[in-house]
Amino acid sequence: MELLLIIQVLLLMNIIHPNKLFLFITLFFASLLLTKAQDKPSIEKKYALSATIGSGLIYNIQNRDPFFDNLFYSPSLRIMWKPDHLLNIGLESGYLTISKLDSMIVSTPFDSTTFKARLNAIPMLLVFNMKVSKIDLYYGMGLSYLTTHLEAFDEKVIVGNWYYCYNIALAYNYPISKKMEIGIEAKSFFFPKLQTIAGGIAINFSYRFLQW
Repeated sequence: MELLLIIQVLLLMNIIHPNKLFLFITLFFASLLLTKAQDKPSIEKKYALSATIGSGLIYNIQNRDPFFDNLFYSPSLRIMWKPDHLLNIGLESGYLTISKLDSMIVSTPFDSTTFKARLNAIPMLLVFNMKVSKIDLYYGMGLSYLTTHLEAFDEKVIVGNWYYCYNIALAYNYPISKKMEIGIEAKSFFFPKLQTIAGGIAINFSYRFLQW
């Protein structure tokens, strides 16, 4: 049953429009909570804080412009509070380059110039996590600071603003000690204002730095 739910997520991610995906994910996590509501909690409660450092490649799925580069290295940091319940909660941030144009000659009525452009994102997300079988499911929502860098006629312009964004991820973590785990994660970031989706694969290293 749990594996079937994960497969449904992967299939529906390919057919649901990004603007409607937020509602679907919310309903999906709510259904998981209801399914697991009757699970018996452990007698001995354990609470923990863990930090996860991730490193991987993110690809801009929706950009079809051949002049732009769409595959970039992306670091991330996630802090999770684990209260020994089904649902964990935390914060996640990172650095994404969504698209980049290194150099292109552009003709204008004034003169020809070398044009460069880059779009970066720094998400600040509230993240919810639960483990289904051996797979960790993550859902984050919050804001992202998007910066556009433009360069032409030897002038540079940087414009930044906050926009709503959210992400989803599936991860498998392997314990290497009582406090440390290493894992692989597939994740996607959704930027509704830009109608852009960026997804990729990351290698994670987690450390449970506080437990009581």
